[in-house]
Amino acid sequence: MADDPPSIPEHTRDDSPDSSCPFCTITSTYQPISPLTTSHDDWDPERLDPPTYVLLSTEHVVAFLDIAPLTRGHVLVAPRRHRVKVGDLKPSEAAEIGRVLPLVARAVLNSVFPDISHGEADYNVVQNNGPGAAQVIPHVHFHIIPRPPLDYKPVKRATSNGRSAYAPSQIPTGLRASFVQFGRGQRHELDDEDAAELVKTMRLSLMGEWRKEFGAVEDVPDRKEQKL
Repeated sequence: MADDPPSIPEHTRDDSPDSSCPFCTITSTYQPISPLTTSHDDWDPERLDPPTYVLLSTEHVVAFLDIAPLTRGHVLVAPRRHRVKVGDLKPSEAAEIGRVLPLVARAVLNSVFPDISHGEADYNVVQNNGPGAAQVIPHVHFHIIPRPPLDYKPVKRATSNGRSAYAPSQIPTGLRASFVQFGRGQRHELDDEDAAELVKTMRLSLMGEWRKEFGAVEDVPDRKEQKL
């Protein structure tokens, strides 16, 4: 029996950007660049106000730092074309988001918590649909929110491979549980100097994750291509 799902027709949708949408402004400004490149001159954050720090820009997906992060390294992953809710995504758009989201998550965590393995790192992946579900910008986006260990402290011990590690977070209770639930927390203004350095680190980490997953392929391969 064939492993591939039946072909899903792509329904016609308006692919034009929404001039009132800030995310459409970002996706229109920062065109696709290979995730394997080390040159990002076209991604100058100052091209927009407020500055925009882009981590990934493909045919269907753009990832960038949140301008009002809940924690350091808070990243948004959005479709390039204007889609208000998840149900508005074309299958090809949803598929590419699904393929790159784990890579972006690992790159974010590797950059923000270089001394914590992915298996021990805590983070939210949150996606809201509509004002009643806390969606502020009416353009589909996924939040990747790194969660440092509660009672964050400097490195206490080294792992057997020489990397430092923090003690694993405990399951929070009471007010602390509400703080980390569903991406909640207090937002703060993005530090531009730190963001500029952090996004460079994220791009390098993403390049490594991309090579491990897709090899030297510069575009996200579809499922059939990955089998070859």
